[in-house]
Amino acid sequence: MSADTLFIVFIAVVMVVGIAGTVLPILPGLWVIWAAAAVYGVVAGFGSGGWVAIAVITALAVVGTASAVYLPQRTAASVGVPWWGQLIALGCAIAGFFVVPVVGAPLGFVVGILVTTIVRERHVAGALNATWATLKAMLLASGVQFAIGLMMMAIWILWVWAG
Repeated sequence: MSADTLFIVFIAVVMVVGIAGTVLPILPGLWVIWAAAAVYGVVAGFGSGGWVAIAVITALAVVGTASAVYLPQRTAASVGVPWWGQLIALGCAIAGFFVVPVVGAPLGFVVGILVTTIVRERHVAGALNATWATLKAMLLASGVQFAIGLMMMAIWILWVWAG
């Protein structure tokens, strides 16, 4: 194998790790994919097609990251979780990230939504409904990020193939 081939395989492996990071909240998956594409461009040269590819990859990373924040937040607000409850849930997500490896952040967010909704409504069934709706939105956002990660990698593959 040539050094160029090994480099391309290395970048591809890093991108696959990034795609795994879109469903496992360990890494910022889309930004790992973006960084791998940027490193490829710096080392191999961007060329005119590369600049277009990295621009599209960047736009996709921004959209995917925004969806991970927007979808759960919008859903939580629509089911009656107040802004302060969402901030508490965000704090629980940050704490959960450090306390429970791999699943701590989403678990902390869900527990935060549940607790703040119970405190606000004093009604467990309503809190469970709000928590379930928010959890489904988090899963949808993860699916969106996974699909966007695959699109980003596909664009990089076309870039490599065309170059």
